[in-house]
Amino acid sequence: MTDTMEKHIPTKKRKIWLTLLRFIVSFSLMGTILYYFRGQLPTVFHYLKTIQPLYFVLAVLVFFTGLLAVAFRLRSVIQVHGTKISVSTTYYVNLIALFFNNVLPSTIGGEMVKAYYLYKASKGSVTVFSAVVVDRLFGLVTMLLISISSIFFLDIAQGSHKILGSIVMLTAATITLAVLIFNKKIVDGLCQLHIPLLPAIFLEKIREVYRTMYEYRQHKGILGECIALTVLGQISFIMVNFLLATSLSIEIPIGFFFFFVPILLIMGVAPSVNGIGVREATFLFYLTEFTTPEKALALSLLTTFFMIFVGIIGGIIYAFKGGIGSGIERVSLD
Repeated sequence: MTDTMEKHIPTKKRKIWLTLLRFIVSFSLMGTILYYFRGQLPTVFHYLKTIQPLYFVLAVLVFFTGLLAVAFRLRSVIQVHGTKISVSTTYYVNLIALFFNNVLPSTIGGEMVKAYYLYKASKGSVTVFSAVVVDRLFGLVTMLLISISSIFFLDIAQGSHKILGSIVMLTAATITLAVLIFNKKIVDGLCQLHIPLLPAIFLEKIREVYRTMYEYRQHKGILGECIALTVLGQISFIMVNFLLATSLSIEIPIGFFFFFVPILLIMGVAPSVNGIGVREATFLFYLTEFTTPEKALALSLLTTFFMIFVGIIGGIIYAFKGGIGSGIERVSLD
């Protein structure tokens, strides 16, 4: 057996075990929830039958409109690396990612497909991979800040130990993430560590991401633009969830969704099959502060259907349009 084959065997085994873990997490959580609510399922399906189509259609339109902000942000992120790309291209790769989020385990799968198509279109530009990671980090950090800020500007946490506890943990996570990203000494120290179970390529990716983030310090205008676009995109996704709740006549303060939606999106990276099971558990944990468990479960199932539905739309467009061409140019920002 060759050395190359020996190196690939552990990798393949890890992928198999990770995929198995995702299916176990998703279907064990979903099975537990459905078993626990087996007596209330007729009530849950009754709520789903009362959906108001107008609000659902509005949610779809707001979602795809909000995706424009994400496309503009990705274009700006890639531009920092001296690579020019059209908004139509970044919008399309996000549509492709939506589809593959439904067929690949966890939302990370869609991000990998997005990176692949951008890499292919840029004729092998390695910076595209780090740009996609940074784009994801922008979304993550901004989501954390929106969720944390909701406690100061919106009256949603009074008497709720769940929300207050979550805010404390989110604050700690945000500070930790900021330190890890922006502190050069810590990053250098982490990159010099030799951990047997941690692949060398992973440490190299950490260095690459840090170098990418460092470049943004020299482009404060683009940094501000990316933050503004992320906020705009997140507000649109918050409105989507509010509209879905309204379609089921569930009265929940819109301020709650400023706290909840970022957490919901963050939970999307947990080991699962496109968030199935994890999403429903998250809904039940938080929404029961404002509504009945049956309505919370109905909304979670509607949200899962919504994500599958928009993914199918992305898949249909992908089926007719196919991949993307090499329409990316190298430019200088100096």
